[in-house]
Amino acid sequence: MRERWTRTTPFVQIGEDEAAELIRPALGDVTIARIEPIGGGHSNTNIRVDLKSAPHCVVLRLYQRDPAVARKEAAIARLVSGKVPAPRYLHTGEHLGRTYAVVEFVEGETLASAAKRASADELSNLGRLVGAALAAIHSFTFDQAGFLDGDLKITPFPAGFALSGFLETCLSGLGGERLGRELAARVMAFAKQNEKRQDVWNRPARLTHFDFGGTNILVRSDGSLKVAGIVDWEFAAAASPAADFGNLLRPPLGTMPGFVSGVEQGYRDGGGFLPDDWRELTRIADMGAWAEFLTRPTISEQVIEEARNFLSDITSGSTP
Repeated sequence: MRERWTRTTPFVQIGEDEAAELIRPALGDVTIARIEPIGGGHSNTNIRVDLKSAPHCVVLRLYQRDPAVARKEAAIARLVSGKVPAPRYLHTGEHLGRTYAVVEFVEGETLASAAKRASADELSNLGRLVGAALAAIHSFTFDQAGFLDGDLKITPFPAGFALSGFLETCLSGLGGERLGRELAARVMAFAKQNEKRQDVWNRPARLTHFDFGGTNILVRSDGSLKVAGIVDWEFAAAASPAADFGNLLRPPLGTMPGFVSGVEQGYRDGGGFLPDDWRELTRIADMGAWAEFLTRPTISEQVIEEARNFLSDITSGSTP
């Protein structure tokens, strides 16, 4: 789904000399073999930098949406190190007014790409691996729900765990205009009717990636499949695990039965808790993400249309 979205933020263009200057605080003087933009992101610019000496490849991550995110992502990488396959942040800094990070390069392909050609058995195995990785992420808990800063301190969500409060904030202005008054009213009514059902999954607040989808999960095979890396922690927060499942199981991954059952098994085997009605709860939680998309000043018409379709389907009882 997301790989079809149109990027609305232009890529930052840099040359090899500037790339070498940005990398110098992390690796010293290096000789660059080539630089190449990495697709997939929608807010920031990621550039693969091949080097003629070890470590031979790094990623330059240039922050365009929110420069403060750099410190948060680096702090999360340190927090989960050894338990979750997240790339190391070798350096964060500023150069000519631009915030950037030098990040360990992870060799692999996106889960979205690998799943397209996987057999039924491979899909099930991929699901188990991804479920286990998600259980490891959710094993990190916090005293309350909220936004994380560069020191992983929490600013509480204005509405706490209340989905209806968050939706009301999203749909009171531009988001509501894009959605339409009638559908916005249906969304609010549905959320208020169902939000108490989420309580079984809300506490304690857990580390939540909030963009845990097929383009941010990298996999590879070294004789056997493995989750090579989970990238782009820009939106991570202390929240309910349901949000990550909602993102992960959007179509097409969520329509692949072998993958979904594999995720469930891998998550449970990894120590994660799933309520009996977890699939439905994940779709309810995903309403918040789609509503938030509608508030962004620069999004494509394709995203707006998919948000309308999802929110219309769930409030009318349709399933993917």
